[in-house]
Amino acid sequence: MPRAFPGMALKLTGSVLGLAFLIAVPVTAQDHRAVIFGEVGRATLGHSDSQQGRAPIFGGGAAFQLFPHLVIEGDVQRGRVEHVFGRRHHDFTELTVTGSLILRTPSRGKLHFIVGGGLALQLAHTVIDDPPFRGVDEVDRVKLAHGRIGADWDVFRRLVIRTDAAVWIGEGLDWVVGGRVGLGYRF
Repeated sequence: MPRAFPGMALKLTGSVLGLAFLIAVPVTAQDHRAVIFGEVGRATLGHSDSQQGRAPIFGGGAAFQLFPHLVIEGDVQRGRVEHVFGRRHHDFTELTVTGSLILRTPSRGKLHFIVGGGLALQLAHTVIDDPPFRGVDEVDRVKLAHGRIGADWDVFRRLVIRTDAAVWIGEGLDWVVGGRVGLGYRF
């Protein structure tokens, strides 16, 4: 893994969390409008017009309810595929930072249907050290469009279970398609 990749990931994560903190200050005055969450799932990862493989994905983020039916959300997720195309020394790792606008209905009750989307930036890291390719270690920055559909369940006053099917599609036919489940804490 190149030295720049972990540093870039840390900077992106710090930027998202910093933005979340700045937005959270006025939102905290509202009644239980912000949620922080962690998610796990499974997805098919594609890069440069080829499927890299299926991988577990994990991440987290924050969501802020702007209006009774409208939520703005930022999240970071990571997935990794080893032995791409069956090669022992070919690995692919993606780190995706996403900003979304989500329609959440109904505004009251314990179960909420969600649908929405937004934009994302992905760091796609490819490492190949297998003949005929030697010493490939590159990170591509890919802009993606994002869409998701799912449900949120308010289990308790502050505990939320999140489920969704999500897709990210970008330039060069890069994609992530999968499902996630998460646990959130509502402030």
